[in-house]
Amino acid sequence: MSVCAAGAQAACKEKRSRDPSFIELAVADDSIRPSGVEDFAFVTDDVTYDQLVARVGPPDASQGNARLSQYIWCFADGTELNVYTRDRVVIEQIRHAGKPIYKRKKK
Repeated sequence: MSVCAAGAQAACKEKRSRDPSFIELAVADDSIRPSGVEDFAFVTDDVTYDQLVARVGPPDASQGNARLSQYIWCFADGTELNVYTRDRVVIEQIRHAGKPIYKRKKK
């Protein structure tokens, strides 16, 4: 894991240390990693969660409940990018630093 990624993951962990639903995930050292929020700009209603992970790399953490899962990518500046999915296939929403950058259209 690069120094930048390790520092980013530590910032996420510190920020959420009291949240029992936050689960830090193991990310292999040779995994591809997003360089920033712009790496997620390609997401459309046709992109699946697995396609997203194949392109930007695995999340640093997860959180959620029985109805909605949240996968978290941590950045060196201390911000988080959150991907929300109900079934780990369809991406419902992506938020960065609390602001929506993608929201699935209603069908």
